[in-house]
Amino acid sequence: MGVIELCLDTDGIDPIEFRPYMVESAYDYYMICTTSPHQRMGIQTVMCALSIEILLKSFHVTVSGNHGKLNETYKFDKADVLPKRADGHDLIELYNVLPEKIKAFLFDSDDVEILKSHRDLFTRSRYAYESSAKKLHYSDIIKLAAHLICKITYLYRVQGCTDPFISSFDIEGLYFSHVQPVFVCSVP
Repeated sequence: MGVIELCLDTDGIDPIEFRPYMVESAYDYYMICTTSPHQRMGIQTVMCALSIEILLKSFHVTVSGNHGKLNETYKFDKADVLPKRADGHDLIELYNVLPEKIKAFLFDSDDVEILKSHRDLFTRSRYAYESSAKKLHYSDIIKLAAHLICKITYLYRVQGCTDPFISSFDIEGLYFSHVQPVFVCSVP
């Protein structure tokens, strides 16, 4: 049997500025919450909302330190990116300011609905003990975080990012185990 590969259409997407340390950080939050032996769905969903927030912000940050290094740092200037009075953690606000071709590449209508239903998850539920925190959680935001990590890493590679994390990242491993599981059987 051949190798299974993720193939995405990136035609027409303008060159982006790479922010690989943000993608790596988003992946770290995702993996910490999904691989911990102490599983708590509420915490997992909040950390995945944070992971998605980081990924969305990565399209609107400027380098603030360690330019070109593995530990490059970034600044998100909310006033320059979001409408006045917008919440910088609101996933829909962050989605709305993405370039149209990036939106179309990253999200379908179902994904946007997931963003809408979890738009304020990080700010509302990061303190699980507060009365305003969500009490019921679904895994759709967790799967979406993994999907976005895979898509953005794929896009970075196609556009020529040579960062070690991006280059060595196992896109298919994450995608086909956490987003779209594939079961391969051999018949005798």
